[in-house]
Amino acid sequence: MTVGEASGVSVFGVMLVAICAAFEGFAQVCYKKAAHALSRKTLWVAGGTVLFAVEAGFYTLALRFLDLSIAYPLGALSFVAVALLSRGLLRERISPSRWIGVVLILAGVAMVVVRA
Repeated sequence: MTVGEASGVSVFGVMLVAICAAFEGFAQVCYKKAAHALSRKTLWVAGGTVLFAVEAGFYTLALRFLDLSIAYPLGALSFVAVALLSRGLLRERISPSRWIGVVLILAGVAMVVVRA
């Protein structure tokens, strides 16, 4: 065991949950695209569903390296991923108060990892 692993935190596990957040963000973008698609709606839905399935696999793997009480709060990173991808890929406007929320989520996730 390395430093941090005794308390239920492993860097690899945290990275896996961060990857899950990215997969969830992209899946949400696919579903948003499907909601507005005039054609290829089924393709967007299928893409989102596949991304969610891949995310579930990575998350299950992450649970081999993290306590659930650590992994689950880290899942809040998906809110950050969705905000960033919504802005970057969908050109959605993110209000200043939502950006503050993103920063607070990041601070909360950092506290969970550091205090674990």
